[in-house]
Amino acid sequence: MKADRSLDKNEKSLQGMLFHSSDFKTSDFMASERHYRLFYLDTMIELPVVQDHIIRPLLRNTDISVREAVSILDYSETDLLLVASQALVEGKTVVQIEGEAKLYLLGTELNKERAVNIPVNERVLRGSNQALIENLDTNLNLMRKLISTTDIVVKSYQLGRRSNTKVAVLYLSSLANEDVIKEFNRRISNIDIDYLEAPGFLQELIQDKKFSLFPKILVTERPDRVRSYLMDGKIAILTDGSPDCLIVPVSFWAFFQTPDDYQIGWLFGSSLRFLRIVCFIFTILLPGAYVALVTFDPRILPFEIALTLQSSMEYVAMPPVLEAITMLLILEILREATVRLASPIGQTIGVVGGIVIGTVVVESNLISNMMVIIVALTGIASFIIPSFEMSNTARILTYPFILMASFLGMIGLELTFLLMITHLARTNTMGIPYFYPGISGGTIKDTFFRGPIRSLKKRPKESLAQDETRIRDSRWPTK
Repeated sequence: MKADRSLDKNEKSLQGMLFHSSDFKTSDFMASERHYRLFYLDTMIELPVVQDHIIRPLLRNTDISVREAVSILDYSETDLLLVASQALVEGKTVVQIEGEAKLYLLGTELNKERAVNIPVNERVLRGSNQALIENLDTNLNLMRKLISTTDIVVKSYQLGRRSNTKVAVLYLSSLANEDVIKEFNRRISNIDIDYLEAPGFLQELIQDKKFSLFPKILVTERPDRVRSYLMDGKIAILTDGSPDCLIVPVSFWAFFQTPDDYQIGWLFGSSLRFLRIVCFIFTILLPGAYVALVTFDPRILPFEIALTLQSSMEYVAMPPVLEAITMLLILEILREATVRLASPIGQTIGVVGGIVIGTVVVESNLISNMMVIIVALTGIASFIIPSFEMSNTARILTYPFILMASFLGMIGLELTFLLMITHLARTNTMGIPYFYPGISGGTIKDTFFRGPIRSLKKRPKESLAQDETRIRDSRWPTK
């Protein structure tokens, strides 16, 4: 719909487009022979900006154009009322002169945002203490400061027919693989949804459709971590209204890495990296292994340990498989209660609930004391995994391992583990193998372990970076 030369007709049309919202306001003033009218939403604009940078300049400069008079960088023109109504919703002020069918869109948004703070979900041992926030422009500012190069590319999208959610895609043009960029652009361009709740919706809409419990997109709130992945040739996705950044493509091993690994000595960093991978295997296998050993193969264990297990289960009413599932469900309930309740109450509930329930189930002979120890170790091991998504995967995978162990013993446990490895080997993300070989000579330096910085001469293979060489040193020439 085209704008009319009449101020009153345009005001009536804009009111209809905004469904007569109470915060839609207008303001008129005369400057020489020009009659100006401002259209705006008073809940979305910065009133001092309107007064100081729009009204006063127009009153002082009556013989020049609006573009020359106002002192606002965010300036555009249109003759479409639909564009003007969308600009109003975004916090802009629309200016029109009586007798002209042209509308001037001026950026006067009211910015209310929290300050840049420390990461909440990713603890920092050493390194940057900055975290992303909900404002997209602020996050882009943080990334521009961390990567001071003309090579960084920022592409903007608006997703959601009704929500018009702003999304920014970042990558380094000299490193990111062109085929991966094309595939990502194809996927994000095919998104057709009326409302985008980021990053959850976006994460599911752009990842491969093949069902998998394993996360294929890494989520982080640390700008320094985003920078390291951009330097590896990966793509980062920032969304307005969310403090989380999505990273693609990533391999299975990326979910066990943290920026802190590279801030400490390589021996200690390698030990922690290897410990996380061991704890992931520990989490999915330990309850199932206990069920298999107690139910089918107690003779595998040393005689003294077998006697200890037998004595702990002598008066227990439940079979081992129900013991394991019941205790794991109780642990999940306590974990969810701790997260959902207020912090002081949640911590108290977690500690008291764990002690009370653990004591009662053992003394009532519903659960063996050994099973309580096994489930507690499983829960602690899952907490060591740095990625929340991969930690959830490990917790869910525990149940099929327990069920298979209850039917087939250790053979069922081995079969389930083999099926999991086969699934990982067949999984792709953005057309790239997800379970990249982590034990080959070129990749083991930054998968199972964190090698010395001088040995990390090449970028990760899953990035398919245009420039594979990371370090050029005459004393250690690249091959």
